[in-house]
Amino acid sequence: MLEAVAVANYFIAQAASERLRDLNPPKLHELTYCAHGWHLAMVGKSLVDGHIVATVDGPRVATLQEHLSGTKRVLEPLVVRRNDPASGKMIELTPHPQAADESTRRVLNITWKAYGKLSGYDLSLVTREQGGPWDLLWNDPDRNTDAVKIPNETIRLWFRQLAERNRKVTSAKSVKDTQRILVTPNRDGVTSA
Repeated sequence: MLEAVAVANYFIAQAASERLRDLNPPKLHELTYCAHGWHLAMVGKSLVDGHIVATVDGPRVATLQEHLSGTKRVLEPLVVRRNDPASGKMIELTPHPQAADESTRRVLNITWKAYGKLSGYDLSLVTREQGGPWDLLWNDPDRNTDAVKIPNETIRLWFRQLAERNRKVTSAKSVKDTQRILVTPNRDGVTSA
């Protein structure tokens, strides 16, 4: 499991290497959410620490909330401040997913290729797709809070369903072989193929 900040920093680095300048806090939350969902579906384990919550703004990664706010572009890696137990002083770290195993790196790469160049608006349509985890919890008539925890099992099942749909479209031999994640913007929003 990785720190959510490390996953966000991976996407910030990818955007910088491709000279994309449209990363903002909402898009980073949604990219991290998608990577977490695909990791649950393909690897069977949580990708990020903490949990995902459904908010009025879409799915948000709880542990990223303190690092990302507003809508300004994010051009620099996120920094984490922690107490160093050895010295007792505050230190600054810039987490990156270097220690990630191959399957995790693969999921991060697939997520970036599938969603990284989508506009923030189109990505928000993907993460709020009707019948998806955010939609089910946010639009639940019994919801009585502004942030609802989305269970990992709900996320995993949704992304497995997307993988199965994509596997049929791409003719992959198994869900793990699914390399392409098809997202088609249309007039009424974005739908997964």
